[in-house]
Amino acid sequence: MKPRIANLSIERFRALRRLRIERLGGVNLVTGKNNTGKSSILEALRILASGASPLVLSAILRYREENADEIQYGGRQVDTESLAQLGCLFCGFPQISETHEPIVLSADGITGSMQSTISLGWFSEQWEPDGSRRLVPQQPRLPPESPSPEAEPMPALVMDSGAAKRIVPLDYRKGLYRERNYRVDLPEEPRMPCVFVSPYGGERTRNLGPLWDKIALSGLETDVVNALKIIAPDIEAVSMVGSEGPSQLRTAIVRSSGFPRPVPLRSFGDGLNRLFGIVLSLVNAKGGFLLIDEFENGMHHTVQLDVWRGIFHLSNLLNVQVFATSHSWDAVEAFQEAAAEHPDEGLLIRLSRKGDEVIPTLFDGEELAVATRDRIEVR
Repeated sequence: MKPRIANLSIERFRALRRLRIERLGGVNLVTGKNNTGKSSILEALRILASGASPLVLSAILRYREENADEIQYGGRQVDTESLAQLGCLFCGFPQISETHEPIVLSADGITGSMQSTISLGWFSEQWEPDGSRRLVPQQPRLPPESPSPEAEPMPALVMDSGAAKRIVPLDYRKGLYRERNYRVDLPEEPRMPCVFVSPYGGERTRNLGPLWDKIALSGLETDVVNALKIIAPDIEAVSMVGSEGPSQLRTAIVRSSGFPRPVPLRSFGDGLNRLFGIVLSLVNAKGGFLLIDEFENGMHHTVQLDVWRGIFHLSNLLNVQVFATSHSWDAVEAFQEAAAEHPDEGLLIRLSRKGDEVIPTLFDGEELAVATRDRIEVR
């Protein structure tokens, strides 16, 4: 399988001042010490694949508990610096009122070129004679003593994917303005399938209900069941049951030769739930990207080789490019062995910090085999 993107460039995003990774593989494992930007690479890919979607950015901020929406201020006026959660997106953690260069994310490969930029600006709302509103760029100013959003400048995120540009105003009390999402330069850029698996993705199987619904009765359920057999060979079938209402209390259940009736998947332990989340996400990412943060979470080292083998097989079958992160030597060894069975498809990327710069070191299948044989530290 040719990787959907071959080269990735990230500038001024979180801890990554400037990072370029070339000759990416079909299945990529990113390792490195804390604060070297492993998870930031996955976030950058999510933003690129979504065409700089504000919804995806909001999900990223919420996952890291950086979203100003979720913080309780006790009714007091929030000053500019209280929106510093958004500054964490930019390298160096700038203040909202500072002038700074934008985040630039770009990639190229068989999908062509993709680029997204994220910047901070100040705007005011103005009414047009026809009753419509538009945003006019302004110089940054401190928050007014008496808020008047239509008269005073407001900070905003400007998200530009080339084919679609959005200006997302911020509010001193609410953070991201969900009800006012200004868009220019239409039409909308088509989105590429991209599914993110968090380190805790298998803990609540009810969250996987929408992913299951997309493949139900499609034939892909067989791939999911075969993957679950890696850990529990007696599993014969899997399904999702529960409420279809707003609460969406969904539960994964399995039929097993070891039990007289279907039982919750949770009964089989965290490892099987983790595997269920990964495989279900992979089949939903057909033709796009699968992103796995902390691959080894919940999985015993004895099953990791078979899980990697399943990922290599299904990613090739479904044309999915995979990016995973890990701190685990067991995960690296298992990845190397699985990659050896798929020449030219696996790539290990080790991130290391040198001052303010993050340096990538790449290990292809042959180099990784030498590193694991000689126990050379590549994490």
